[in-house]
Amino acid sequence: MDVVASLNETLIPVVLPPTTEAFAKLLQGHRSEIESIPRKTFRYGEAERNNLDVYYPSVVDAVSSGAIPVLFFAYGGGFVRGTRQFPPPMDLVYYNVGAFFAKRGYEPPTSPQPRSRPDHPVYSILTVIPDYRLVPDVKFPEPVEDLRDALTWFLANPTAVSAAAPPALSPTLSSSLVSPSIFFMGHSAGGNYLTSLYLLPSVLPLGSSAREATRGIIPQGGAFRFDIDRPMTAPGVLEQLYGSSEQALALQPLSLLEGADAALVESWPESFFMISELDPPPLIEASDLFVKTLENKLGKSVKYEVMKGHNHISPHWALGTGQGEEWAEHVAEWIKSKV
Repeated sequence: MDVVASLNETLIPVVLPPTTEAFAKLLQGHRSEIESIPRKTFRYGEAERNNLDVYYPSVVDAVSSGAIPVLFFAYGGGFVRGTRQFPPPMDLVYYNVGAFFAKRGYEPPTSPQPRSRPDHPVYSILTVIPDYRLVPDVKFPEPVEDLRDALTWFLANPTAVSAAAPPALSPTLSSSLVSPSIFFMGHSAGGNYLTSLYLLPSVLPLGSSAREATRGIIPQGGAFRFDIDRPMTAPGVLEQLYGSSEQALALQPLSLLEGADAALVESWPESFFMISELDPPPLIEASDLFVKTLENKLGKSVKYEVMKGHNHISPHWALGTGQGEEWAEHVAEWIKSKV
């Protein structure tokens, strides 16, 4: 985290190169630990980028009964870049995210056994990271549909997912995936698409199995509001994605939230919003406004935390390095509280 603290800057293009370089080097020192978590790739659709990775919890931490918590993660990339699997030397990025949460086991609240018992059943967080289509090869809401399709495929294919697990884990996982507890985390552009998913009943219908299975969402540093005159994306990206500046403003998450009717608001899942302490001020302002608007719609407070010491890039790159992981521990504990 020393590099992040030394930058004295919040602009994403400025902090991106030194942040990624520093954490990619730190992750190399933890390669064997990160790669000890089994990962399996599946196709969830027909498009070239319709692939997802499942990160399996260890056999020791496997759930023995009940619904296992499943965390989906939608990464960011300014709508134009990003991948669930980077090439070397960045190949541990997002593997580290899957591994971090797959290792977060915890005691089922109804278990009569003390945690110290070696045969004590422990839940772990099975983690799923899908790719989605990128600009210029996509139009809104197609990337949102990709996230929906990944989630729908996962819910419809528990046998395929459990069969690909390590042999000792597969039998117990099969029954646990019949009715999993879904949590969905999205960062930056992924946060935009995540909130759009639950604000667009035309994409994710009210009462659908995917919506009903969702126990909570974790939007982080999301692009909830656009400034067309001073865009944080590359020139022309919003127009390419949405079709026009007017459509971008009409379909930005904040506008969708403001126009949400009572039924849609009632269907909104439990939320844990996060923002980096060193995020660009426009992103912080947009996140603050989105949360305030959501609270007004819901008539109750919404969990909202600052990821201390982090810039826009660093939170997920830090996982597995032993530095800057506090925010993710908070997410794991929140998931635990909702299962």
